[in-house]
Amino acid sequence: MAATWIAAPGAAQAAWPADQPIRIIVPQAAGGTNDTAARLVAVELGKALNQSVVVENRPGASGAIGMQAAVQSKPDGYTLAIASDTATILNAVRRDMPWQFKRDLTGVSMIADQPIVVAASARSPYRSLADLLEAAKAKPGAIAFGTSGLGTSQQVAGEWLAREAGVQMTHVPYKGGGQAITDLVGNQVPAAVLGLAPVIGQYRSGNVRILALTSENRSAELPDVPTLRELGYKDIVLTQWVGLVAPKRTPPEVVQRLSDEVTRILAKPEIVHKLKESGLDVRPMPAAQFDVFLARTVDQWQHLISTLSLRLE
Repeated sequence: MAATWIAAPGAAQAAWPADQPIRIIVPQAAGGTNDTAARLVAVELGKALNQSVVVENRPGASGAIGMQAAVQSKPDGYTLAIASDTATILNAVRRDMPWQFKRDLTGVSMIADQPIVVAASARSPYRSLADLLEAAKAKPGAIAFGTSGLGTSQQVAGEWLAREAGVQMTHVPYKGGGQAITDLVGNQVPAAVLGLAPVIGQYRSGNVRILALTSENRSAELPDVPTLRELGYKDIVLTQWVGLVAPKRTPPEVVQRLSDEVTRILAKPEIVHKLKESGLDVRPMPAAQFDVFLARTVDQWQHLISTLSLRLE
């Protein structure tokens, strides 16, 4: 069946059997950054294939539940999943998982990425990263920072920064970035380490301050915000990304067809604009290259977490 799906783009309208919908599993709750990216791609992919493409949110356990659902699905191209940087961390921090990212999943295409930001509530006294770290040094463990969950790249960034700065801060994991930003705005948690996407709107409204970025270079959206590298933490360079994956044994020609369609979707100016509005930079990466990136990223996270002896619990 899978082989009959492949056709030249001009024949795409009749190439995809419609005996069942294509589903994209999002291992996070609706309304977040990954969900936004998934829904934009799903609509356009449905048009390209003349096929129903549905988004299915399966949140829980820092994304492990949704990823396991994808792994256990039939590798026929009818089930895809949204993967992110956090998904590639899971095997390094949870030894009991029944699936392995490199063994059980294959890349279809990267979609977009975003920097991680260190932010403070506008109601807090912290106007710079130095202010925040000085307060943490004066009161070990008293200053909390929120993230979107346990075992995320945001937690890695926050714990790594605290270690490099020689301070103790208390990690407060939320069930998604939306909850974390709500408490940050209200100053229930004075600081947060989050992806740019859920923060930038509140930053523009004056409700939060962005103190630093974890990206290699400054963001065009935030030209006045320094990177951690500029502030002396030269090794802390992390980004969040989101992409599309499939169960490992999905036929290569099906993966390639999907990858080609996503590449065309991400070239559309209206899609670039919508993702940019959400704080995401379009970053298309074809299947073969993305698969290499995923394997390398899994290994890098395992090395980093082991080397730094980070406890992501």
